[in-house]
Amino acid sequence: MKRSLPLLAFLVFLLAGCATERLPSEDIEAPKLNARLIRILKDPDIRSNSREKYEAMKALMKKVDFSFTRETKTINEFLAPQDAIIDLPEAVDRRISFNYQYLDHYIRLTFFTYRNFVVRVDIIEK
Repeated sequence: MKRSLPLLAFLVFLLAGCATERLPSEDIEAPKLNARLIRILKDPDIRSNSREKYEAMKALMKKVDFSFTRETKTINEFLAPQDAIIDLPEAVDRRISFNYQYLDHYIRLTFFTYRNFVVRVDIIEK
């Protein structure tokens, strides 16, 4: 028991350091706390390949973890439908992508859905 105590303490500190400060996208407070950024992302007058939307998405990614998205209604709370690229709109299983780019930088969020549920999320930021 005495030998495992330092190992246990090390593991606790290691796991505490891995904790994220980002809110899961499904958290009910996430849209409220990021209303300003969401307003920019949902603005129909701003194109998805503009500096404003790219910087808003980059700032939102630092505050919200979209890998926890499990329902398509959550996508609608954060992102604008006019920015969505849907591979097969009438299909039961769809791929919904959002691309925000400025110059040679971009953020791509791809949500793989089945009916109203998100089954996988791919996020690429370069």
